[in-house]
Amino acid sequence: MQHEVRERVMAEIEEYLATATTAMAPEVMKNPVAEYVDPARLAQELDLLRTVPIIVGHAARCAEPGDFFTEDAAGAPVLVVRQQDGSLKAFLNVCRHRGAKVELDDCGRRGGFTCPYHAWSYRLDGSLRKVSYDDCFGDPGDAASGLVELAVAERHGFVWVVLTPGAEIDVASYLGGLDEELASFGLDGYVVERDTLLKADLNWKIVVDGFLETYHIKFLHTRTIGPYIRTNLTPFEAFGPHGRMVGVRDSYDEVLGKSAEEADCMPHIAIIYQLFPNTVLVWQADHFEIWLIFPEGERPDRSTARVMLLAPHPTRDDAEQRIWDLNWKILMQTVLEEDFPVGETMQRAFGSGAQEHLTFGRNEPALQHFHRSLADALGPLPSA
Repeated sequence: MQHEVRERVMAEIEEYLATATTAMAPEVMKNPVAEYVDPARLAQELDLLRTVPIIVGHAARCAEPGDFFTEDAAGAPVLVVRQQDGSLKAFLNVCRHRGAKVELDDCGRRGGFTCPYHAWSYRLDGSLRKVSYDDCFGDPGDAASGLVELAVAERHGFVWVVLTPGAEIDVASYLGGLDEELASFGLDGYVVERDTLLKADLNWKIVVDGFLETYHIKFLHTRTIGPYIRTNLTPFEAFGPHGRMVGVRDSYDEVLGKSAEEADCMPHIAIIYQLFPNTVLVWQADHFEIWLIFPEGERPDRSTARVMLLAPHPTRDDAEQRIWDLNWKILMQTVLEEDFPVGETMQRAFGSGAQEHLTFGRNEPALQHFHRSLADALGPLPSA
């Protein structure tokens, strides 16, 4: 984070601590429950996810020529491959013969790809290499028989794609004012220390929502992060549809009253970047967490989240390994034992008729901003 941004954040935290307040939205927001249960709204969200730049992974997962990884994103199976010249290509992971996935593994290294169904094979650049029993298919060797390519970009260490074939991609313009701030962290030098795919019986937006306020911290997370993060104290700044929220650790007292020149506030805060629409990037002092959050299938009450712990370098010794093990244990306990169970009760309750709207308080500006950005992008609810 740039020095001038740290100065602003520290001044804001000092003000909130002195006045026992937090960043405030102009008014309370009523958000329709239908946003979480309406299949027609989900269809609109899937369209949005397929037309804007989204992150599908970290570039460290395919660092060398022939390295690849796969991801299912908003109903689109994606295959990302490092080319011989060091560039990246991304394809729909779909064989042009009968539509089977060409690559079934999560990641690895290949000299090319062969469909497991009928053994049609493709080069690293996606072009068709061989058709088994080719005398039965005439001449399928034209460009239209290659894997369908997607626009791809490598920025801030992440692999971004647009899931609509033929679209263009400009990540810097999409991030706007947040682009320079993300660059200051040197994320392109980080490695994926570990990752997992989580599934939950709740709408994908509930997962995003859980990151966008600290109002619940001391109530829900008493056994995990509650004793270490201050409740209801969160500087927030919007960057177009994206946002940056700052959580304040209890240890912030160590730098209280000091300037950015006198003390480093970074070990005493957690920074939550909401990258519109479905990615959450969390700075945790010595590492990052990234969440790639998607609807699962076409059901509003199902979601998946690819979660990665990003470390500044490969693990060097047992002491570092124990640090990452502990951080991962706390993260998984917080999510799987606290956030997801409560979120799943919410999702089930949405069908009870108990309420038509959820209430987002003035003390939840990041949450309000995310849902207003969605409403701006998608328009009125189909059921409205």
